Amino acid sequence: MKTYCGSTAGSLLEPMLWDAQESIWVISPWIGKYYAEKLVSFVEKGVEVRIITSNVDYNRESHAIFKAYDNQRLFLLVLDQNKVAFIHSKIYIVDKKYAISGSANLTNSGLNYNVESLNIAKNLGEVQQLEMDFMRLWMEFENKQMSNDELSTVKNYAIKDALPLTINYGEIAIHHIKEKKLIYFPYYFFEYSFRASIGRSPPVLFENRGVVLISAKLDR
Repeated sequence: MKTYCGSTAGSLLEPMLWDAQESIWVISPWIGKYYAEKLVSFVEKGVEVRIITSNVDYNRESHAIFKAYDNQRLFLLVLDQNKVAFIHSKIYIVDKKYAISGSANLTNSGLNYNVESLNIAKNLGEVQQLEMDFMRLWMEFENKQMSNDELSTVKNYAIKDALPLTINYGEIAIHHIKEKKLIYFPYYFFEYSFRASIGRSPPVLFENRGVVLISAKLDR
């Protein structure tokens, strides 16, 4: 087994990944948009791609890329930390010939800037051991993964693009309030909808929908 520790993990990992002919298996909590597009491009070439990743804000664009691509060779398993577990392992297996484990995420910073460590296995026995580790995790969590519908409804939008937002209360008869400003640190928008039947004969349908603004800052 070959080992590596440094700030250019991609110089070793990427040549192996992008030389795949049959399969690429990936476990990475964070996956950058570029690497999501790259993995999808290999599916188009007939390569089987299996991905285990996490439901985190950083992955939103990557999730969208994977979900939009409907192909029997692409297998995606997304886990939510609050419901199942947070996957922190990083494992990469290529063509069942190379297996890499370590600390590097499939992101630009993980592969090109951060100081990361890698263990690179080319021995058949070592590769098979990591294959078994991968499939054990896959089988354990396959029935607990997030569905496409769940991924589609996870929305929290930062208000930074809407700033500056100032409401002037000078014309309102509440003299102790002069103005109200929203300062990004951050805030989030959450959409909601409500529907209910009220009464019996005949029932009246009540509906309401809108947006709730919630601060992400915790006051102590």
